[in-house]
Amino acid sequence: MLQIKQLIPPLCLHALDGRTVQAWDFKQKKNLVIAFLDTECAPCEEFLRTLAKAAGDLGAKESVALAVFFVAPSRSAADGLPSEIIVGLEVSGRAARAFLGKDALSPNGLGRRGVFVADRYGELSAQWIVHDHEFPATIEILACLSYLETLC
Repeated sequence: MLQIKQLIPPLCLHALDGRTVQAWDFKQKKNLVIAFLDTECAPCEEFLRTLAKAAGDLGAKESVALAVFFVAPSRSAADGLPSEIIVGLEVSGRAARAFLGKDALSPNGLGRRGVFVADRYGELSAQWIVHDHEFPATIEILACLSYLETLC
């Protein structure tokens, strides 16, 4: 598990639009919200939709969200998302293990889900390990991003 104020581990996504996106692409530019989600998981898709509704707030806080999947999500989950949310695949599982712990993966996909906030320098500011699909409220994530904006 990661510690607050620790630099986040490398994360490379193959975005659904064909780009390769790395968390470090945003260094010194954007704060990051990184969410590890399961495919074909209604609560995960609902969290992604809720985050999409807050895209204007993400942009105002100079932030971008990376939604990380191991298997491509359904079209309904990924279509129509704003530019502040990048959906991608990280099939190796290395990033999930680095962020969520060694037992992050199960035979059926993610054994754990999580949401992480990092500042524009890659330092972890907040994390929520999601149990029983109880994702953090968007207002909690936005509050953390607001705090980062006052610091930077």
